[in-house]
Amino acid sequence: MLENLGQGVVDFGEGVGSANVVKITGNFMIMASMEMMAEAFTLAEKNGLDRTNVADFFGSTIFNSPIFNNYGKLIANKQYEPVGFKTKLGFKDARLAFALSQKSNAPMPLATLVHNRLLTAVAKGKGDTDWAEGVGGGVDDDAGI
Repeated sequence: MLENLGQGVVDFGEGVGSANVVKITGNFMIMASMEMMAEAFTLAEKNGLDRTNVADFFGSTIFNSPIFNNYGKLIANKQYEPVGFKTKLGFKDARLAFALSQKSNAPMPLATLVHNRLLTAVAKGKGDTDWAEGVGGGVDDDAGI
């Protein structure tokens, strides 16, 4: 039934926590991608370029994927409403990734950065905003935009 309803079934072994590790790593990759896009689009804007044009260019060429097209457009356009996924939930996922990296003795400097980015947003009272704003807005704030 799962093969008929979904995109397929992937076996990650018998370990009870394997599916959780896959989910945590996937969410980490989304967060890291948002940080990268926010930094790139902010850099482009600080250098006189239209950040939406930059996002459209990369979203239609080397980064043509749902994550880059969907979150990229939100971050480039600074369009954070309606809220799809709250910053405080993204922060929870960042905490899980950070904790798993510590437990696994696997340094993840980017996970630390994104964890701190989302922690800062939550600390500033932005926990109920979209996590694209938690990341993108934080990068813009850091750059004085």
